Amino acid sequence: MAEIIRSKKPLAVSPVKSGQPLGAILASMGFEHCIPLVHGAQGCSAFAKVFFIQHFHDPIPLQSTAMDPMSTIMGSDDNIITALNTLCQRNNPKAIVLLSTGLSEAQGSDITRVVRQFREASPRYKHVALLTVNTPDFYGSLENGFSAVLESMIEQWIPEKPLPSGRNRRVNLLLSHLLTPGDVELLRSYVEAFGLQPVVVPDLSLSLDGHLASGDFSPVTQGGTTLAQIEQMGQSLCTLAIGVSLGHAATLLAQRSRGEVIALPHLMTLETCDQFINQLKVISGRNVPDWIERQRGQLQDAMIDCHMWLQGVPVAMAAEGDLLAAWCDFACSQGMVPGPLIAPVSQRGLSRLPVGKVVIGDLEDMQDLLHDNPAALMVANSHAANLAQQMDIPLIRAGFPIYDRLGEFRRVRQGYMGIRDTLFELANVMSQHHHTLPAWHSPLRQQFSRGDQHAAC
Repeated sequence: MAEIIRSKKPLAVSPVKSGQPLGAILASMGFEHCIPLVHGAQGCSAFAKVFFIQHFHDPIPLQSTAMDPMSTIMGSDDNIITALNTLCQRNNPKAIVLLSTGLSEAQGSDITRVVRQFREASPRYKHVALLTVNTPDFYGSLENGFSAVLESMIEQWIPEKPLPSGRNRRVNLLLSHLLTPGDVELLRSYVEAFGLQPVVVPDLSLSLDGHLASGDFSPVTQGGTTLAQIEQMGQSLCTLAIGVSLGHAATLLAQRSRGEVIALPHLMTLETCDQFINQLKVISGRNVPDWIERQRGQLQDAMIDCHMWLQGVPVAMAAEGDLLAAWCDFACSQGMVPGPLIAPVSQRGLSRLPVGKVVIGDLEDMQDLLHDNPAALMVANSHAANLAQQMDIPLIRAGFPIYDRLGEFRRVRQGYMGIRDTLFELANVMSQHHHTLPAWHSPLRQQFSRGDQHAAC
């Protein structure tokens, strides 16, 4: 059990935290033809869009209700109704995710009541699915906002009682923010290899995978999970929820599903990957495909090859709770030593991490911890680049945002293939930073002049 230590500083000097709205926007991008609508000032959405464009290097469909000082004081219900009418009329989306910010939450705006008023006043837009999510900036972080969208989606879009007719080849994949679009593609291939139909929620592999879409800029998401698939999730044969933060979402879905819901913390160890594959084997009644067995063998060979470089290596980590859980288990499974650890806020599962303590703080706290407990590697987002350079520690970029490297947004970390490539990456970094010891010469060694050497010959 890890001890949770809270920083006593009155402010964050170099924050590692991202706000809840960013996590909610990220999850909304996994729904087909969806528009995230931020109920707040224009700066709230503009600030978020900058981070997403830097991370994914793609245009991001994102709108705002544009609260101004007058509407902040007198009420902003009209801003929501006007924004909903405009988006439904001009962009014809299939879904709109309305999420709050610190400004609207402090004002006390009831977005659920306003959406109900909009439904009554504009029945012609009843075909547009609306999802309301409370995501104040002053509570939680990106992980909380991401999971809040999935919990609200289950409560508002999935029927309480599934239809008696089941879909016996469908498997739901309820995925946390720790999985990149590349990870999602790999998991989809695993499920399809057993003859099953995956329903991925949210499906970022179809909307934020870095593909060059045809046509001009789209005001809605291009790709993602369809509304029909979401509404039928309760009829699926089974649900696999991956991510510690999705524990509550998995419980909600279990109450509305005919099939079993199985929760896994991640897929970054051989043990959890085996559990995932064995579950697919049991569900489908098929043997594990040869190419998956071969990937497992490649991982085992990589573990042998990289062992000498990674054994006993201390790894510092600053990330969200799900990422800390995945990387800690990965480090322990490969003989590395996780710590020191920094989390942005107190989140689900931190106390169960296999370390002595977890500090709730920022990168300045990480710097202080590194002075007392040096590390050979650091796992964090791009905000830690300056700290890693200052401390002369290699930085393994993970999480959000990553704005100083191309292609990192879709790097595969999960599954047999992801673990294998991560092992090679870490071992190569350690070998490059390995300093050989200079040859030791005994002070008792006899010194011969050149003449003496010729005489001896």
